[in-house]
Amino acid sequence: MRTHLVQEHPSAMRASAQSQVRSGSLLEVVAISLAWPLGLAWLVQGLMTQQSSHAVEGLGFFFVVFFYVLVRLYQLRRKD
Repeated sequence: MRTHLVQEHPSAMRASAQSQVRSGSLLEVVAISLAWPLGLAWLVQGLMTQQSSHAVEGLGFFFVVFFYVLVRLYQLRRKD
């Protein structure tokens, strides 16, 4: 018996991949756009009020968002 390999047109494959990426990407961009300034504001507030625990928490939050963005950019690069 022979099996037939069905190949999709490249544009159809790109369209299906884009629909998977776009489902949450706008919400993700909005969340990131709000998260990193929040972390920096938390850091500055901790520095201005001389509360080192708040400053460290703000810096930690900022770096969590920063590294999350780096990981997501790496994942997007690998999909293309």
